[in-house]
Amino acid sequence: MTSFSNSTALPVRIVNGSAVRTSHPVLSFDQARALSREFGTPTLVVSRSTLARTYHTMKSELQNVEMFYAAKANSDVSILRTLYLEGSSVDVCSYRELQSALLAGFKPEQMIHTHPCKTVQNLMDCYNEGVRWFTVDCSGEIAKVARYTPDVNVILRLAAASTSSLINLSAKFGCDPVDAPALAAEAGRKGLSVRCLSFHVGSQCLNPEDFRTMLTKARKAWDLCVAAGAPLEVLDIGGGFPAPYRTDVMSLSDFCRHLAAALDATFGDLPIRIIAEPGRGMCAEAVTLITRVVGKSVRGGLPWYFIDEGVYGSFSGKLFDYSDFELVAEAADIRPRSACIVAGPTCDSHDVVSIDQELPELEVGELLLVPTMGAYTSASASGFNGLDIARIVEID
Repeated sequence: MTSFSNSTALPVRIVNGSAVRTSHPVLSFDQARALSREFGTPTLVVSRSTLARTYHTMKSELQNVEMFYAAKANSDVSILRTLYLEGSSVDVCSYRELQSALLAGFKPEQMIHTHPCKTVQNLMDCYNEGVRWFTVDCSGEIAKVARYTPDVNVILRLAAASTSSLINLSAKFGCDPVDAPALAAEAGRKGLSVRCLSFHVGSQCLNPEDFRTMLTKARKAWDLCVAAGAPLEVLDIGGGFPAPYRTDVMSLSDFCRHLAAALDATFGDLPIRIIAEPGRGMCAEAVTLITRVVGKSVRGGLPWYFIDEGVYGSFSGKLFDYSDFELVAEAADIRPRSACIVAGPTCDSHDVVSIDQELPELEVGELLLVPTMGAYTSASASGFNGLDIARIVEID
């Protein structure tokens, strides 16, 4: 394994007196050339130090919140192992994610299972490995869990509205908070123990005030569920922590401080465990893609550059996650730049990576770096057209 040093702090800049989080590669072009000679391209480079710094920033600003990294964002063992060694727990949604977590060192007692609608096989496989916290959001799932795994601890998920989140994760899952007491009582009648309320404000939440709004609703639901007999002891505030792409976001420290204040205002009087499930906000910045220009042409008066990674691979986040990734060319600030199209390597005309970024004139063989490639990239990549999924390499 190649080792490089990368000890700088998470990149931020000041805008109108406020710190914002910026997108930045985790390695230099010299390092990228060395890695590409050794491993080829495309290659996803995981910076363990960047990942560790992100984890400890969250922990330092949210000292009373336990972190359960959402493995669905990126279940690569290099990501999971780093977080395990730093002290994180893990959120899994499937048996395969559980297996990756076990391989990284996590024990079943460090896991929660947050898929609200599980196959029986998924439920039983994870239960048989020792997981004992499972999520429900409706009567059907309560009946399923009561039939097959009645001795588990139940997490009841609430639907959450957000005005700033890029992806609504309550369009498919989560009960209306007003229905939570009745569902908690139903679970109790079936012999289940509802010990946790959870919600997720949505992925890439840009305004932490959305958490405060949902926490206020969750507190009302909490009090009513307790009155209905639920032995609640844990609040799960989900994920939603944003990452910088082509658009800057609030600094992680400021975002967490806003969230900590909202937690104190809504649940500060209760002696309970509070957990979070950061995925994108934890791992996205820790990974940079190295990709290579493999062809070029001029079409309609515009230069077209073809690279060896596209939307069926690590750029899958453009399709499934509404992410827009910055393409970084070497010495771009001192080379003339112009409008261009950057396309991926498959035969599909839909495989276009960028249509509105200005880049220097690129040569075949030239490397590009693409930061913030850690979340919902390799996790949703495919081998379409018979092309290999990008390899993953750890540094520092």
